[in-house]
Amino acid sequence: MSVPFVNASVQGDLSAPPDQIFGQIPASGIDGIAFLDFAYETAGSSTHRVGGLLVGTWHGGWYGLSRTTLTFSGDSPTGSEPCDVRTGDAFVLRGPGYAGRTLWSGQCRGRYLAFMPAAVERMIEAPLSHLRIDSVTCDLAERMTVSHLLAALGQEASGHDSAADALLVDSVALAVLRASGALSSPPSRKSAALTARQARRVRELVAERIDAPLSLGEMAAAAGLSEGYFVRAFKGTFGVTPYQYVLRERVTLAQSLIRSGTVSLSEAALRAGFPDARRMGRTFRKMIGRSPTESTRLQRA
Repeated sequence: MSVPFVNASVQGDLSAPPDQIFGQIPASGIDGIAFLDFAYETAGSSTHRVGGLLVGTWHGGWYGLSRTTLTFSGDSPTGSEPCDVRTGDAFVLRGPGYAGRTLWSGQCRGRYLAFMPAAVERMIEAPLSHLRIDSVTCDLAERMTVSHLLAALGQEASGHDSAADALLVDSVALAVLRASGALSSPPSRKSAALTARQARRVRELVAERIDAPLSLGEMAAAAGLSEGYFVRAFKGTFGVTPYQYVLRERVTLAQSLIRSGTVSLSEAALRAGFPDARRMGRTFRKMIGRSPTESTRLQRA
């Protein structure tokens, strides 16, 4: 008996629920973008109808055992993919109106980003109908950047009771759109930079919202720019991405609070915009290679 599902603007039926879900981000929480990291231990199938955009990776035989055969068949608007059989790992891109079926012969793991039309349109500042998106199925080696981005998002989505960081999800989603080929990369512009006024507005916004969730759209709106151009201009001005900048500011504030000795680690985490002390500690180790307390002791020495 099949199991119906809806994930952002993608819907269909599964032969059975996934055996494991490593992480997921519902569309309702991140402004029209959903993420799922799942696995099957036995053969199965799924059907899917795409209303917006779907970008994903399949990893056959993810336990390192015999390789899984993946069969993709569909009826896309362009008729470009009647059937495609892969063994091992594969990349898939599905645009609006795509309807298809996927079969796997054994163990496999999948990671998907599903975009509602509005989510894509706010990133490109144009109707989704203005984009020509052909259905693509290819060897994952041809889209390894997408694989790395989705794996990083999987780490963010796994093992946390709190909501995923909206700024991270937005930033990864925009990068996935470009790396997947759904959104062409803009020509290099040496002059891509924020004006002094725009930079000041963004710095003020980050300072005001340092203890609360902040989206890429809100940062871009403060500068009066589209999200795509804002990311390039921001990096041209600050030398880092918006997400990296916000993390750096949060770490700096948390270090100052911990060093003061007036707050607990949990309170320092919340006041610096981290969901909890554990997430703050993980960010510290990733960015500066030390835990919050180790970092503070070194600064005092």
